[in-house]
Amino acid sequence: MKKLLLITNQAEYSEHGTITPLFDNYLKEFYEVDIVFITNFKDSFQEKGNHFIVPQAYENNILEYLTRKNIDISLYHFVMVRNEKNLLKNVLDNKDKYNYKVGFRISFPYKNFAHDFENSFFPLSMVRKFLHKQKIKDRDNMINQCDLFLPISFEMKDEFYSHIDIDTFPIFTGLDPENLNEHIVSKDDITKFIYVGTIDENRQFEVILDSFDKLKDDKWSLTISTTDKTYITNLLKNYPKLKNHIKITNAISLDMLRKQVNEHDIGLALMPRNRYFDTIILKKVLDYYTCSIPAIVTENEKNRSIFEKDEAFFCEFELDKITNKLQELIDSPSAQDAKVGNKGQKKLLSLKRNYKILAYNLSKKLDEITE
Repeated sequence: MKKLLLITNQAEYSEHGTITPLFDNYLKEFYEVDIVFITNFKDSFQEKGNHFIVPQAYENNILEYLTRKNIDISLYHFVMVRNEKNLLKNVLDNKDKYNYKVGFRISFPYKNFAHDFENSFFPLSMVRKFLHKQKIKDRDNMINQCDLFLPISFEMKDEFYSHIDIDTFPIFTGLDPENLNEHIVSKDDITKFIYVGTIDENRQFEVILDSFDKLKDDKWSLTISTTDKTYITNLLKNYPKLKNHIKITNAISLDMLRKQVNEHDIGLALMPRNRYFDTIILKKVLDYYTCSIPAIVTENEKNRSIFEKDEAFFCEFELDKITNKLQELIDSPSAQDAKVGNKGQKKLLSLKRNYKILAYNLSKKLDEITE
């Protein structure tokens, strides 16, 4: 069996995205997979089965460090890097020495996102803009030295990485078919909404809160599950009327998150229209459909390319339209909502959004490159 080394920019025990279900589970049917995690909490190397824990101090020369720890890099047919250019540079510098193929995975265009956000508040100087473009150019030149590019979607590749001309295989966020929760239909009079994930200025969550604030019906509740409670706590001070309807919490594990989601009726996945949110299916949507919970999603081309009208609830990101949609859902029976969630889950499992299918397709692409 061929061997693959995935070098992540994630810390040990982080339950994030595709790493555990795709690489550490389904792909292992086709490839022997080892995974490197980077940590700033430890100063010594640890090997735990197929997991290598590397102190952050050594990440710029990570392959040399692994070699010193008796990891034979020459045994790997493919080395894949997640997100970080400094990790990629080290892998490319050693490519000829160890004769492996290289893949680069980008989970989200964070640098573009940060740059555009900063520029929207404080217009950047020509020098700052030039330096940003130069960094993007340098990054793209480095990626073009790889054998495979793995963005989160074709749309994101076209929007942000159009200068990358190597073979491309999108790794979508998806569902793990062996870890799905069966949703229990609520019998309460109250419609229970949930929002999972980050809340900040970019996501304009105040529009959602304004929409709830305009509701005349009080038969609803909203749970906000986020790792950073500070921003939303401060934001909610402007909405005293909503205080008794909203609960802020956090999930410290995927199992806890699924339990939280499963206790609700509808998931919120409404985002402002921009080139970031319009080119991906949000991870929170997959969190909801893991539990057969239907999502309210933004009316855009990407969401429409995945879901039919009876598989999700579509809504424009506008105050009055969101209020009307919320009221419509509050008035609808929970059993009807559950049918939408079940259909949406089945749709995702039938597509490349199924990690088992994705692993098979990825293995075929890797075989094609390594032969």
